[in-house]
Amino acid sequence: MKNTTRQSVHRFEAGTMRFDAEVIAAECLVHIHVNASHVTSLLASPENLGDLATGHLRCEYDLHPPAEGHRIRIEANEAEYHIHVEVKGEFVHSPRNSIVTTSCGGCEQDQLSALVDETPAVSSPASVIDVEQLINSLENMRSQQPGFEATGGMHAAGLMLSAKSKLLIREDIGRHNAVDKVMGAWLESKDSSLPVALLLSGRCGWDIVAKAARMNIPIIASIGAASSLAIRTARSSNMTLVSFAKAGRAVVIGPVEGRIQRNH
Repeated sequence: MKNTTRQSVHRFEAGTMRFDAEVIAAECLVHIHVNASHVTSLLASPENLGDLATGHLRCEYDLHPPAEGHRIRIEANEAEYHIHVEVKGEFVHSPRNSIVTTSCGGCEQDQLSALVDETPAVSSPASVIDVEQLINSLENMRSQQPGFEATGGMHAAGLMLSAKSKLLIREDIGRHNAVDKVMGAWLESKDSSLPVALLLSGRCGWDIVAKAARMNIPIIASIGAASSLAIRTARSSNMTLVSFAKAGRAVVIGPVEGRIQRNH
């Protein structure tokens, strides 16, 4: 199944109604299992599901695939998918009984302070990055979003990698799923270049900051705004947020020295 589907619609234009077809962002139910044990269920876009499982298990459960003996098998049944991940050794977890929706971040946490306090601090980066490079990379990502271009209903996340002018990009109907997918794509690639910045096609909420912190990514650049809890958590975690990064402008929140520069 692809990230897009066609649906019959009535289209209203210039005062008239006509029957037509519309390209729609596909949304499916995804169940993740580890060593035959159900871990969680997500609503997500159906492409790059192996990346989704790898990234989600790393960001949310601190499981470090891919490793020796790591295998992924995907079963499809109409709009429902089962991802079976096999790892060596025991995987201890508390399974979720509810579905993680495409808009859900810290849905299972009932203490605001815990969302901040349990987010790890990131290391300071080895080199600085030009804010114009972040803006240009976001523009580059925007030009590589076929799902959004076709439907207007998909988010994108990108990873800027050190030592290479390389940008990994993944799309999903859910913001946090797009982040999981691009994290998983990097992990599965076994690329030795480390992520220096996470790029977002929309806003930055707490859930995205938490995922980036768990992957030790020091900078998040987003086209949209950062939420108050995202800012609070980023400051606590030694992370820099670059919001509204477009058209030669940006709002920088958090550490700047040794991280963000403007060359001209």
